[in-house]
Amino acid sequence: MPGTPTPLRDMDRLATVVAKDDRPNPSFKISALPGFKKTIQSRRAMRVFDGNPVPEDILRDCLRDAILAPSSSNLQCYEIYWVRDDDKKKRVAALCLGQPAATTAGDLIVIVSRVDQWQSHLRKLTDIMTDNGKTPLKDPVRDYYENIIPMLMKTDRVGFNNLIRRFMLWYKNRREPMVNGPVRRADHRVYGHVQASLAAENLMLSIAAHGYDSCPMGGIDQRAIAKLLGIPSTAEVTMVIGAGAGKPEGLFGERVRLPYHALVKEV
Repeated sequence: MPGTPTPLRDMDRLATVVAKDDRPNPSFKISALPGFKKTIQSRRAMRVFDGNPVPEDILRDCLRDAILAPSSSNLQCYEIYWVRDDDKKKRVAALCLGQPAATTAGDLIVIVSRVDQWQSHLRKLTDIMTDNGKTPLKDPVRDYYENIIPMLMKTDRVGFNNLIRRFMLWYKNRREPMVNGPVRRADHRVYGHVQASLAAENLMLSIAAHGYDSCPMGGIDQRAIAKLLGIPSTAEVTMVIGAGAGKPEGLFGERVRLPYHALVKEV
């Protein structure tokens, strides 16, 4: 309904805090685009590595790039496990069903969905944004973080909050455009894996930009990997990424993609 206070809609009246030079601008076409095109076009799923780890400082820089990935409400509901212990690395590789992309990788990184941490992440985020409460959030940001996010994210074992959320979203949607979820626990699982995957893509592109190869693996024993790494049952492994210097035989063929118009719909 027009005129109804809506935090998402009202965000545009907040003052900008990012300088223009720190955002994409036309100069990027010359300074950034060539390197980005080369990075995105050269990134391939490498199936065989030479076994040597990526230099620590480089992989750590790639991980810093990973956590700059887009994140819904900036909750960053994921964790990234850089498996550095040799024994654990061998065991994780075995739990990747012995795939060469895991057994020959110099490094293994486990990407984990942590929707169960949304409340603690929300508290940490608001502490940072308010300088530990010294500078209270302004509306509509305060309303969004104090009311909207808890309404969308809160859940329980018996599904009581899910029913409340379903009714509230249905009722509001009768009057105006409204988000349709997450409603069920399954929706939250999808949400978490989406957030984790965004970070994983940032990580793999950064690895490529630093001159190394990677391979995302989803055919893995997620539960056994979680148990090995001490990840709680409320979290889920999204994927394992192998990283390192690839070998020529690690690319099994030319890159094949469906035609542009088979995937992109201009409406």
